[in-house]
Amino acid sequence: MKEIIFSIMMWIHTATGYSIPDTPNIKFLETMDLRSYAYGCELTPIPNQNKEICAAKENWDLDSGNPVALYDHTNKTIILNKNFDIQTTHDKSVLFHELVHHMQYENDIDSTVECVGELEKEAYKLQDEWLQEKYNVTVWDTIKMNRLFFLTITSCMEDHWSQYNDYNSYYNLAEWL
Repeated sequence: MKEIIFSIMMWIHTATGYSIPDTPNIKFLETMDLRSYAYGCELTPIPNQNKEICAAKENWDLDSGNPVALYDHTNKTIILNKNFDIQTTHDKSVLFHELVHHMQYENDIDSTVECVGELEKEAYKLQDEWLQEKYNVTVWDTIKMNRLFFLTITSCMEDHWSQYNDYNSYYNLAEWL
């Protein structure tokens, strides 16, 4: 997988001019653990806006609305679902997206944007360009993302992103599909 990661990072470098950092750590988690990580349920303290969600995790419906991957910029780690399959276009594209976030943070791009939504917008734009170039498919066809969800997570609505600023979470870079 290291060769794939490096080749993707080279593509991102060519498209953006971002310097190529060390490769991130990769961690695999079960669906329940990945969702718990995304909500910060293992943090002390649990972020205020997620306390109720974390308290009810035994009732989570793990068949819908689960993150397929996260980028933890604090630990420079991409967290993937244990069922991740690098042989599929879908999962390569998920890895691509998280590598964009890794390179954004390692190049301090996060400090130059108005909100996290701008980081997401760039990551999805690059992901779409890469998918079209390499596989002749779009991001919409590959990850089946709802366009309303896309508009929500790529906007800079104060109410939407302000809840994440109080604990500088990696949750906001979760890919929920």
